[in-house]
Amino acid sequence: MKISVLIVVRNEEKYIINCIKSIELQFENNDDWELLIIDGESYDKTLYYARNYLKNKNIKYKILNNPNKTLAAGWNIGIINSNGEYIIRPDAHSELIENYIKIGINILDSNNDIAAVGGRLITKSKTRFGNVIKEALSLKIGVGNSFRTSQKSGYTDTVVYGIYRKQIFNKVGLFDESLIRHQDNDLHKRIKDYGGKFWQESSMKAIYYCRESLKELNNQMLNIGLNLPIVFLRNAASFRHFAPFIFYSFLIINLFLGFINKLFIYLSIFTFLIYLLILIFETIRVSLKRKDIFYMYLFIVILNMHFFYALGTYLGFFRLIKKKLL
Repeated sequence: MKISVLIVVRNEEKYIINCIKSIELQFENNDDWELLIIDGESYDKTLYYARNYLKNKNIKYKILNNPNKTLAAGWNIGIINSNGEYIIRPDAHSELIENYIKIGINILDSNNDIAAVGGRLITKSKTRFGNVIKEALSLKIGVGNSFRTSQKSGYTDTVVYGIYRKQIFNKVGLFDESLIRHQDNDLHKRIKDYGGKFWQESSMKAIYYCRESLKELNNQMLNIGLNLPIVFLRNAASFRHFAPFIFYSFLIINLFLGFINKLFIYLSIFTFLIYLLILIFETIRVSLKRKDIFYMYLFIVILNMHFFYALGTYLGFFRLIKKKLL
């Protein structure tokens, strides 16, 4: 068996079939692969739709149970039960575009220094407000210089929907199941320490369907920030991950220093106003580009993203300090 495709799911009835179809199209002329769906005890029709679709297909597949319901636990179950020489783990919210896996395997076969290869992420949505969120996740002002915005091929510090040689897990271990988020960062840090490299290939493209409401997005950003400090202590997070935290810390510190000299308060206000002006400019630019005034909500979306990400990071540090004191 050459390739094992792992999909960890929980209540993904709206996305699972399109995800499986996109994977199936990767192997039209090659049956040397298997599909493992690892379910975190879904209570919707995710498994019903998956089984109903797969029963009439000539696809080797397994459906495994993930009682812990977390991504890390699900990926580990999939890796342990896989038979492939290579492993890829797309999200249920994703669709792999034609030849994604073929291109990735060719890159791995041609360079033994590369431990994992991933592609470009094209963010999409199925709702109107989701399209605004999609735009925010595709802008550098929204998410910085990450795999969501980078369009160049080259070595990088991490990859999305990576294709790995299975043997790398025997050398550096599996995903850390104590981590709710940033499991990739932690694993990739161990792979880099081992000497492995990561390659982002622009010709490999995948679609990701983002959150569809401001509440869902805020919860996502809060949880990402909340679990960031623990990977920071493991030296598995880069500077860009802390941009919102650093920005709000700068504002807060200057407000406190304002008790000594009011110039610090003015500096904090001036900095925040510049930030707002940049958001306004980007909001207007995108609205004109899309020719849709509805994109004016982009201002609120990005503002919320940064605030809840920073808030989550603060809470994460407080949680770590509390644990140290107890």
